[in-house]
Amino acid sequence: MGMSETGAWAARAVLAATLALPLSAASAQPAAAPAPQPSIQQEFEAAATASAAREWQKALSIFERLEARLAKGSARSLAIVRVRKAEALDMLGRDEEAAAALRLGLANLPVSDASLREDRYLALVRLGQISERELDFGEALKNYRLAEPLAEGREKAPALRGLIQTDMFYDAQEALAFADKGLAIAAAEPGDKPFQALFRTLRGRVLINLGRAAEARSELKKATDLLGGLTTKVDASDLAARSDLAIAALLAGADEAAREYLAWTGAGHFEQGFAAGAEMVPPPCGEDLEPGDVAVVEFSVRNDGTVGHALPIYASRQGPSALAFARAVRQWSWKPEDAAKIPPLFRALTRVELRCSTSGERPSLRDLLRQDVDAWLAARGLAPPADTARSSAARLKPLQEELARREAAAGAKPVALVPVLADLASNAIVPDRDRVDYLRRGLAIAAADRAPAPARAWFAIQLARSGTDWRTGEEGKVDDLLRALLASPDYAGDPRAAAAVRLELAEYLYRDAKRTNDAVAVLAPLRSAPGLGPNDPLRAAGLARLASLQLVAGDVPAARATFDASGLTADQCALLDTPPRQRSGAASSGDFPNEALRWGFEGWTVLQWDISPAGVPSNVRAVVAYPPFVFDKSGTKMIDRFRYEPTFRPGATLGCSGMTQRVRYQRGS
Repeated sequence: MGMSETGAWAARAVLAATLALPLSAASAQPAAAPAPQPSIQQEFEAAATASAAREWQKALSIFERLEARLAKGSARSLAIVRVRKAEALDMLGRDEEAAAALRLGLANLPVSDASLREDRYLALVRLGQISERELDFGEALKNYRLAEPLAEGREKAPALRGLIQTDMFYDAQEALAFADKGLAIAAAEPGDKPFQALFRTLRGRVLINLGRAAEARSELKKATDLLGGLTTKVDASDLAARSDLAIAALLAGADEAAREYLAWTGAGHFEQGFAAGAEMVPPPCGEDLEPGDVAVVEFSVRNDGTVGHALPIYASRQGPSALAFARAVRQWSWKPEDAAKIPPLFRALTRVELRCSTSGERPSLRDLLRQDVDAWLAARGLAPPADTARSSAARLKPLQEELARREAAAGAKPVALVPVLADLASNAIVPDRDRVDYLRRGLAIAAADRAPAPARAWFAIQLARSGTDWRTGEEGKVDDLLRALLASPDYAGDPRAAAAVRLELAEYLYRDAKRTNDAVAVLAPLRSAPGLGPNDPLRAAGLARLASLQLVAGDVPAARATFDASGLTADQCALLDTPPRQRSGAASSGDFPNEALRWGFEGWTVLQWDISPAGVPSNVRAVVAYPPFVFDKSGTKMIDRFRYEPTFRPGATLGCSGMTQRVRYQRGS
């Protein structure tokens, strides 16, 4: 059953075909006998033909039939079918199933059988590629190492590419040796410039990560020249070589040349712009990441807004930091309508500059009340939906399918819908109209089930903040809706629900400097709110904000007394605090870097900074930037000009930590 004489993944010609002649209703001919079952060899050849034609679903169906037929037959034949079935699974995006089929197949492909060498090689390479996509570089490296000796000459290229990419962040010197081996193979084919450019690009990338920027720049310039030089023709290979060249030039101190090379990638130049994602959380600083770490990650965005592949390209130091950054990008989400606006080439391959976040985890008001929702549901024997994926885009379709399943099965128990409705309402890429619908349905079910007031408040507050009356579904002014919610007997009589509404209303009023006194009046009752413990986080957060408002009004003694009543230390307060109001400073056209204007760049940064008790920004950093290394410095200079209202933090140097803001850089028309 082997196919080594024509290549393990090539298809044989179809040797025979059948023609079925239809019978008319008046035909007196006897019924045709059932067609004989194709032989195993015939089915195998049909599957190979379908694979060669990239008809992956058809190929998979045939391979699955063969697998069933061979279940009690030759282990060798079954192994061959499984490793070839894995190609169809892989191309259909079913990575887990493909990996399982490859492992089963490889276990029964005799190492001593030379006729199966190509099957083993390609199976190991494919298994390495799946592990690489999953950012399990250790497993990928193991499979690429096993594969590489099984091939000769140009056939080694896939294994060598994988070895270079997965080894460069852990043993860059060894990765460089693999790149040299690839270049030696490419040199034997001087007419194939793209093949030579591939290994020059990879070698240059390794040199970047070794800190040998000048050598990297020379190597990557050769790769760019082999691909035709700096022209308006841009494909994936051009993007990779030119982007790597820009990084090398920047690290070599040639900033202007770096921007020129980056400009020739097309990044930051197309008409619609590269829309920032709806969910783009940088990884936290911690075990594998330090505040000074910088990385460039390449990734793709699928039509549904999920991230396809995420691949580290550059990391400022060797070790696990590169993968930590790439894993964070894997969890990002785009709204599908925003993803659709990105040109296909850049949706398939773009790059961002990343740093880790120094912002600690702070519970938001929504998080605090969601605990009440989950506690109520747990008491009813209902758990949240299984967390099948972390990103909002990846979770959306499974949640919608789960909602439909529960709707069909709920019957007289609609409360079973609430965990899914709550998760959908919290999803970052759900359209606003749908979010309101999920919240209204969840609230109606919670009210009918007599859920505790704080659980119902989780739904009602979000509806009011969206400008939707939680009672009628009609539009209204946010502050009016929140005041009505606070006055409602359903919530006013519950200490926790009332405190949550007061906090939300005060934060909304605080946005307007003319309504500071209104915000103070809303928060003041929290000082003596019955039913709230002295260290209740809702009460503590409200009093911390009230103390800062009293400080702004010039009443320092009142601020101190209020802060003391919160029961918090200054450090604890920073974990609960909400951002102070900005007093001065704004973005201006002068913030657009001249060099970016000169080269025609547009883009955005996600900036993070702390604010001192006096209202002065500090530790300003760009944690995400597109295109890489273009707008990060400009953004930090802009935030340095901002000034905020003071916050009451006796004896503390930090007033509010981990402020985050996205800044868009767009040229005027």
